[in-house]
Amino acid sequence: MDAAYAAWPRGRATARANAEVVLPHVEWDGDGSSLARAQFQRYGEYLVDAVRLDELSPADCYQAVGGDDPAYADQWRQLEGWYQRRPILFAVIHFGNWDILGGAFSHRIGSSMVLVDDLGHPTLNRAIQQQRDRLGMTPAVGRGGMRQIIEHLRENGTAAILFDRPPGLNEQTASETLFGRGVEIPNEIHRIAESTNAKLIPLASIRDGHRLSFTPTLDLDYESGRGLLPAFEPVLRSAPDQWYQFREFFRA
Repeated sequence: MDAAYAAWPRGRATARANAEVVLPHVEWDGDGSSLARAQFQRYGEYLVDAVRLDELSPADCYQAVGGDDPAYADQWRQLEGWYQRRPILFAVIHFGNWDILGGAFSHRIGSSMVLVDDLGHPTLNRAIQQQRDRLGMTPAVGRGGMRQIIEHLRENGTAAILFDRPPGLNEQTASETLFGRGVEIPNEIHRIAESTNAKLIPLASIRDGHRLSFTPTLDLDYESGRGLLPAFEPVLRSAPDQWYQFREFFRA
C-alpha cells in the first residue's frame, strides 16, 4: 500500500486533502500526508481480511467483535427483539471492516442483505461476494440490488448500505456536514428507510491494532431524518486512519 500511495498521484492528493480537513478534529500525531498514507496502509489490511474471508466462519466474526462480552449484551438483545419484527437498515461507511460485522450479525441474530459495489474484476467479484453470501450476507448489486433490498425490508428483513460515496450523475443528494464541513452524498439510504419504515442504525467497527479484533459501535437511538455523517464523528475522531476515503469528499 505504500507503493500504491507513491504511484497514484491523484489518489494520494485526494486522500491528503480529505485528511487535512479532518486533521484538526481527530486524534492523530502527524500531518495530513502521514494520515493519508496510514489510511492506505489500513485499507491494505482490509483487503487482506477480504481475501481471507474464506478462512472465517460467522462464529469467528462474532468473536472478532467481542463475542459475548457483557458490554454489548444489551445491544445484541435489542437487535434480537427487532429482527424479523421490523425492518432494520444499517448505515455503514468505508471504515474498519464491515464484512466482519455482517458475519457477526448472522451468527448472533440472522441473515441480512448488503448492497455491494462492482469491484472491477469478475473473478474478484465472485470470490468476495461468494464469501459474503457464505457468511450470511446476501449481496445485492446495482439498481436491481436496490430494489431487492427495498422488497426485503418491506418484509421485515435486515440490510446494510455503504453510503459515504460521491453521488453519481443526476443522482439525488442530501447536504450533510462532517466536522462542520459541507458534504453532498446520495440520499438513497434516507429514502429507503422512509419508504420501508426501517430502523436506521449507524454502524462501524474500529480495528484493534493489527489483529483480527474489532470494537463495534452502533447507534440504536438514531432518529431517521437527521444527518448520518455526524453519527460517525466519534469513531473517525478516535481512529482516523481507518477511514478509506480516497475520492474527493468535501465541498470546496
